[in-house]
Parts: sequence; structure tokens; C-alpha cells
Amino acid sequence: MSCDTLLPRPQYKTPSHEDSGQNLPTDLNHRVYLRHPGYSDTGNILMVLPALDHPQGGIHHETARIACAIVANNRWEGFLTETKTGGRTANSEKYPVVPLFAHWRFPHDNLPESWTSCEPYKLPLDRQLPRQSSLAEATLARDVSCRVTNHVEGTEHAHLVPRSEERWFSENGMFRYTNQQRPGSEPVDDAQNAILLRSDIHTIFDQKRFAIAPKSSVLLVHILAPGSSLQLTRLYHNVPLQPLVGVAIQYILARFAWTIFAQSVNFVLQGLKRRLCIYVGDGETSISDLSGDQCRQLLSSGAKSRSQSPRKRQRDAFAASAAGGEDVREEEYFRGRRRRRSFDTSLSQDTVPDTDIDKDDELDNCNDDVEPHSKRRCLASSCNNNGHSWVSILDPNSR
Repeated sequence: MSCDTLLPRPQYKTPSHEDSGQNLPTDLNHRVYLRHPGYSDTGNILMVLPALDHPQGGIHHETARIACAIVANNRWEGFLTETKTGGRTANSEKYPVVPLFAHWRFPHDNLPESWTSCEPYKLPLDRQLPRQSSLAEATLARDVSCRVTNHVEGTEHAHLVPRSEERWFSENGMFRYTNQQRPGSEPVDDAQNAILLRSDIHTIFDQKRFAIAPKSSVLLVHILAPGSSLQLTRLYHNVPLQPLVGVAIQYILARFAWTIFAQSVNFVLQGLKRRLCIYVGDGETSISDLSGDQCRQLLSSGAKSRSQSPRKRQRDAFAASAAGGEDVREEEYFRGRRRRRSFDTSLSQDTVPDTDIDKDDELDNCNDDVEPHSKRRCLASSCNNNGHSWVSILDPNSR
């Protein structure tokens, strides 16, 4: 049947999420400034992260804490405080930090509990991927649709540990998490190290603008790049991933670390003396105090081709050191010590599964025995669809 008159369909409107970002802050300039307690205020900003996890501006507490712990060489026992000393110790430890992802050692058998609780299901035995398929074919057969948007068109496989970090992958023995189902393939190209993403999502993923992080035992998209657009934030921040099957949580954590180091690099580049944890080869690390110029030299050498022996390049670079918009700011210090619970011990884990760091520092009268710096206004807001709330409250016992 022919038709001489065609009525065009309406144009697409501005893309939006069905909840219209109602739990996100309207002002995207809210940021959290995470500081190193061992340095003076003029040079102690470890990283700056957008505060998008609360309508009034805040960041998910465990996400911020794990980000700092990674940079502090996997010190999962570390905690966050509002002041330099935190009221817990008289000394401010100048703990070493890892300068680059290439120097970070993967914490085999020592993953944070918040991450192991979100480990994806194994691929069922009756759904094993064809042995001779390419990574693109294997990922498509397993995931079918984009793991963020659920689109089936315009998708492609995305490495979690990028192929550009193949040497890091090998040096850290990351092959142990592969299925090795495709004989002759490189371990970094295993399907356990890949997910299916729409091509534009893959692009911003590789631009380190977002990562995947667990919150309330659910893997969510977390926007990490300050200054991200309103559209990107409203469409994807805190959106749960489509179900993951046959993907190793170890690679997801490594990808989170790879993205985080892009946010901490300015701490090393500031031109000040830093205490760094440096990888020197053969599975060994070294703690070195480097001048500002030596820090810049380190990062400059790290940006070059990694075909050069890392042991020679790094040891040469540090031989000398061995001898010698308007922001709404929130400041937190990461301390490399065991963290106490940030909620009242009378509450169960189910009642308060996680905490946010909010931007408000207003004092309340909930406990007159608490020192002012350890008190904070409690804020609760439903942040997802599973009925949980993230509550911002400092432990009154942490004086």
C-alpha cells in the first residue's frame, strides 16, 4: 500500500533519566577537597571530587575513603576526618602516596569488603562462551546490550584494565582472574576484563570521566571528573549497571584505581617535596622523599613509552632522591589508621548501610559531650530504589 503523504514523527527531546535527577544537587559546583594530614594547608589537597551524592552536595563516604586508600598504597584501614588531627591523634603522619597507576600494586586477596560484597555472578556452565570467538564477539554474546544504558545498537567491548596498561597487567599477575577460554589470546583480552558499552559511553569511560563503584552493595556509575556536564550527571550518576555476569570484580577495582589516579596527579605535580611509594621492579616498592622537580621528572618519565625497562627508568630517576565556577568547598583529611564506624553502633548495617560526606558543617545539640569538630548535622535522603538511605554522621566516639 503506497502512501503519498508521510507524517514525520516528533523530534527527540533532550535526553533525560526517568527520575529527572531528583536526588542530585541542582548546583554541580559542589566539590569535596580531600587533604593529606601530613602537609601544610598550602599543599595538602590530595584530590578534588565532585559532590553529587546528596541533593545538598555530598559524596558517598566509602567511595571517597577507598579512593584515598588506593592512593595511600591500599591502606584500607584509613579513615576520613573533618580536621587535620581528627581528634584521634596528636601527630599528623606523612604517609607515602602512590604517584601513578603504573606504580600501584594490586592488592590480591586483600580487597575492600565493600567491593567483595558486589562481586558479579560467575558465568553459568551452560553459558560458556565459544573458545574461538574474538573478545568483541564473546562480550556481545554474553552481555547482549550496553551495561549502562541497555541499548543493543552501537555497542562495543570496553576493557576494564585498558590494553595500554598491558605491562601493568602482566607485572601484577592479573592473568589469575581470567578464564583463559580463548587459546593464544592475550590475558588482558579476556572477557572477564571487558564489558559491553555503547560507543559514546565507552569514549567517556576511557576519558576517565566516570568509574564503576559499589554503593549499598550495588555497582553504580560514579561521575569522578569535576566539571562534568549537567546532562552527563543527570543521565548516569548513581545509575545501577545492568546485571554483570562473568566479569571479575578485581578488574572493576583496578579500573576504579586507574580513573582515580587521574584525579590525584596534581598532588604530585604541585612542585613540593613529597613522600612517594615507587615501584622499582621485581615486585618491589621503595619509599622515597622527592623534591618537586623530581616529582615532575617521575611523572614525565611515566608518560613516555613503557617499552623502556621500568626498573632502570625508575631507579635512575630516584637514585638522587635516595641520597637526599565558584566552588562550594568541603574539606576532608584521609588518615592511614583504622577507621571507626561513622554511625552509631546501636544502628544495624541494614539501617545505615553507607554514609555520605555532606557539605554542611553546621553543629547540632545531639550530644553535648562531643567536641565541636566531631559533630555534624545529620542528613538522610533516599538515594536509590532499594529503600536504603545514606546518612551523614560522624562517630561521636572518634574524638
